[in-house]
Amino acid sequence: MRERMSEMETNAPVELTRGGATSDVGSAFEPAFYKLGELAEVPLREGVAARFVAGGRMMLSFVHLAPGAEMPLHDHPHEQLGYMLEGSMLLTIGEEERLLRPGDAYAIPGGVKHRAVGGPEGGLALDVFAPPREEYLALAKQGNH
Repeated sequence: MRERMSEMETNAPVELTRGGATSDVGSAFEPAFYKLGELAEVPLREGVAARFVAGGRMMLSFVHLAPGAEMPLHDHPHEQLGYMLEGSMLLTIGEEERLLRPGDAYAIPGGVKHRAVGGPEGGLALDVFAPPREEYLALAKQGNH
């Protein structure tokens, strides 16, 4: 077990490939507590905004979709796990589409195309990305200045 922990603690260079990722950031961040309502809301596109909490190798993204707002079909090398907190959204992963409500979860490997549309009442989803989405962190930094 200790040998495996040593492997996990090493800081390998960032490498993104379809279905996998490693990060050189490691645990180089300060421990902290956050209140969601006090995190800066970062607009991602019309009707879609997010609040972020980032560690060294993963990040939380609390994504609010207004009713009918769309994150168009896209992919990225990051792994993405998600959980529907409030409201609903129509999520397409690859060729499969589902209406998600609170309590529903999803997993999207890197490189897989996906899209989301806010339900009639809008929705709040918690996404977890590994490694962190660099472009989202950059947007969050711009919003905090």
